[in-house]
Amino acid sequence: MLESIRNHAQGWIAWVIVGLIIVTFALFGIEQYAQTENTVEVAEVNGDVITGTEFVSLYNRQKQRLQTQFGDMFEQVVKDKDLREQVLNTLIESKVIQQWADSHNMVISNQQLSAVIQSIDVFHKKGKFDEATYESVLQNNGLNKAVFEYDQRQYLLENQVKQLTSSSSFSTSFQTAILAGLQFQERKLNYLRIDQKPLAKLAPVSDKAIAKFYESHKDAYVIPKKVTVDYLLLSQKELAKGIVVTDAKLKEYFDENQDEFTSPEQRKASHILIRVDAPGQEAKALKKIEAIQTKLAAGESFEKLAKANSDDPGSASLGGDLGLFQQGMMVPEFDKAVFSMKVGQVSKPIKTDFGYHLIKLVAIEPKKVKSFAEVKSVVEEQYRLKAAEKKYYDLLEQLNTLTYEQPDTLVPASDVMGIAIKTSTPFARSGGKGQIESNQKVITAAFSEELIKNGNNSSTIELSPTSSVVIRVNTVIPAQQETLADVSADIAKEIQRQAGVKASADLAKGILEKVRAGTSLTDMVKPGVEIKMIGWVNRENRLVLPQITAALFKAPKPLKGKASYVMTTLPTGDSLVIEVEAVKEGVMPTDKAIQNQLKNTSAQIFSEAEIDARIEVLLLEADIQKRAAYLTIK
Repeated sequence: MLESIRNHAQGWIAWVIVGLIIVTFALFGIEQYAQTENTVEVAEVNGDVITGTEFVSLYNRQKQRLQTQFGDMFEQVVKDKDLREQVLNTLIESKVIQQWADSHNMVISNQQLSAVIQSIDVFHKKGKFDEATYESVLQNNGLNKAVFEYDQRQYLLENQVKQLTSSSSFSTSFQTAILAGLQFQERKLNYLRIDQKPLAKLAPVSDKAIAKFYESHKDAYVIPKKVTVDYLLLSQKELAKGIVVTDAKLKEYFDENQDEFTSPEQRKASHILIRVDAPGQEAKALKKIEAIQTKLAAGESFEKLAKANSDDPGSASLGGDLGLFQQGMMVPEFDKAVFSMKVGQVSKPIKTDFGYHLIKLVAIEPKKVKSFAEVKSVVEEQYRLKAAEKKYYDLLEQLNTLTYEQPDTLVPASDVMGIAIKTSTPFARSGGKGQIESNQKVITAAFSEELIKNGNNSSTIELSPTSSVVIRVNTVIPAQQETLADVSADIAKEIQRQAGVKASADLAKGILEKVRAGTSLTDMVKPGVEIKMIGWVNRENRLVLPQITAALFKAPKPLKGKASYVMTTLPTGDSLVIEVEAVKEGVMPTDKAIQNQLKNTSAQIFSEAEIDARIEVLLLEADIQKRAAYLTIK
């Protein structure tokens, strides 16, 4: 339930460490680090070189991740120079950590490295690490074992350095109390929203401005490289259609699996609930439920008492009726009581996490074994799928063997197995719309060096537990620059949008000055400027957008009863002027579990701050020389 307030965990060194361990680090493609001859240098750290190969690999992966995240907004959100600076700083930080580890004789054993790699799911087959799968995944992504294992060893070493600090971290009760005060603080919120849309429509756009924008942002108007793939799809569902069935076989299957075609016993019950929302309310709730129990014993109607007293809004109006349900559907205490009662019986008070219940068993619907005739179609479907399961795995092995032994064509496998070769529609690295085109494993393989440059078949790719595919690249469609005529309408809209965002921000700045000087928010309302009087909110509220909550709790506290004001911009481009009318400090919760969580979070905050400080010292002490090549290398 705690909001993440640990900005240190979002630093660049944390980002690169996460990037190294996650397998997708390898699946975006990477050049070998072992290239030392004629390699461009982008930096030198205490005499150790950071190569252009290392930089470009990390830069491309991060750029691709951000392009996927921001889509068409990438060019507006991410500045290439800033991205390059951040990537280089990440590599430098990683280098100084590695150097410190080396100077202190820290090593990662082969056994440690092996244990980590063998724990990665993508290298598993049937729940266990498989050497052939491991090699195949790396091969399909242009990697060799030496490069991949080097990356993993470096991650473990860097993590080991961090753990030297984090393992000794702790938090005092005073620090935890401060965190509780901040975490559970409430602020009284009002704000003005300045809509950028009507302002955008007022902005003039000339052909000259469109042409200038196009020339300055040509990279944003490129149709990305696409591929089409030929593929062989093996599907258990399709195999099931060809399974021969007879009534005798279906009847035999039905008899052997009757539990699957039996409706379990169900019971119909009503209840009266008196909620317990806090530990101090238990005695009061128990007293109230016992008073209702006394009225029931005196002959009063269960249904009327439920309507008058039950705290369950879903059933109270129905006289407590919960309908039919089978065993295991209710919380354990409730379930145990219902399935041990007789029809018409009313339970004693039953305590659950919701509060105290009185339960009346209304009816019992016994389990029912359905006849073969009733479920024949379901039996046939299950029988076919079951029979197709073994055939699927046998054919999967055969498919993998045939396409591996003849890696430059799918035709022999198609002929032997009787599976038609199909061709996908064109798709880019961002994927397409079909089952094949949208699958990330297929996309990764399709754009790998192994398939595009070497022209080989992929290994079998699991689309689901019951379907797999082998692909090979059919055509590669190079990236194409869109013409000015093609994108002029889009550019006009973008120019207007940017003008609207700027106009909204300028108007917000003017309003901010006025309200800080004493003008009320309500006096600033006009067409396009909307006021929202929200009231008290906490950090976990869902009354306003997360961006508004973040700005609200970063704003200065009101001083001497005078509200404070800040300005922020939403992802939509609308600007806000936020008023912090008052602040209520949070208090330490009585729940021990939450207290422990706060204590652990506090310890982690200080641990990560100390780690960052140690890294900063290493950077200050290091001889770091950045080469200008990092600004242009591709």
